[in-house]
Formats: sequence, C-alpha cells, structure tokens
Amino acid sequence: MIRAFIAIAVPESILGLCREISDGLRELNLEGRFAQTRSIHLTLNFLGNIEEEKLPAIEKILRETVGEVTPFKIEVRKLGAFPNLSKIRLVWIGVHPVDLLVDLQGRLQERLKPLGFPGEDRPFNPHLTLLRLNSQKNLLGLIEYFEGEGAGEQAGLLVVEEVYLFQSILKPGGAEYRRLVTARLGEELTR
Repeated sequence: MIRAFIAIAVPESILGLCREISDGLRELNLEGRFAQTRSIHLTLNFLGNIEEEKLPAIEKILRETVGEVTPFKIEVRKLGAFPNLSKIRLVWIGVHPVDLLVDLQGRLQERLKPLGFPGEDRPFNPHLTLLRLNSQKNLLGLIEYFEGEGAGEQAGLLVVEEVYLFQSILKPGGAEYRRLVTARLGEELTR
C-alpha cells in the first residue's frame, strides 16, 4: 500500500512568495504548524492508501483526463481559512479563477470512482495550505490581517501544464512527496 494524491506542483517563484506571506503570518504569534515551503502543492484528489496494483489504472485515468484539457493560467492570491473565520483551523492562499480547476478535479473524481475512490462530499475549494493552527490564540489579530493586508496578498501566476500522481511518505520531520506519474495537459489532444 502507498499513500497517494493527485496534485499540481507549484513553481519556486510562487513558493518564494508563499514563504514571505508565511513570514508575515509568523509575526502574528500564532500557534500552529507552518507548511514546509517545498511541500506546498495544489491538491486535486486525495486518494489515501492505495494498492500498488491500482497504479496503472489510476495512471491511465489521469493521463486521459488531464490530456483533454489545454494548459491554463491561474492566479494565487487572497488569504482564507477553513472551516470559517470564527473558528480557524487552516490558513490558505486561494486560487483564481477556479472554474477550470473545479471541472478538471470533478472529471478526475468521477472517473476514479469505479476504482473505489468515492471522492469528497464537500465542494472542491482549490488552495495552497500555509498553516494549520493548534489553538485559537491571537485569532482576532489573524482575522484583522485577513481583512486588511491578507485580502491583497498575491503569490503570482501559475501556469498549469502538468498534473502529478504523488506518493506521500510520512516521516518524523514531515511528509515527503515523490512524483509517480506526470500527465501533461493537452497531450491526448495531439495524438
């Protein structure tokens, strides 16, 4: 069994700006775990623990589905939180516009269902996770930051050309991600 997910990798230029945004959040004296910048990614479908025998079928679905979509650009901007601002557990930076991502994620989710991956019950909300809070300490300061400086935070333009199947390897220092499959957008259209 391997732990796996489907995601879009984030280029170093955007990761650097996410690091700067996280540095600003650190100044708010929040209690939580900041994402390691190198591990930030845009998750489309979390698959969980899967049997290695399913990898070829997952790869086929991934390549076919991603191949049907032409490359596109999205902006990484504006801070937000889950589940909501009155009880923040996770701080993220959003992705705009979301229509193409929601469509791609939905198609992948539907095509993976016959393999035993039921998908999520809640609507897909594409984002890059920056921080997981352990407490609600300094929550008011964080909310003020969201409504002020955080509303204008920008991390750049992401050109989506590839989607990956990643393996997540849990280690004491945090998860490590290994690319198992690379699927290029628009690839099936050129064959």
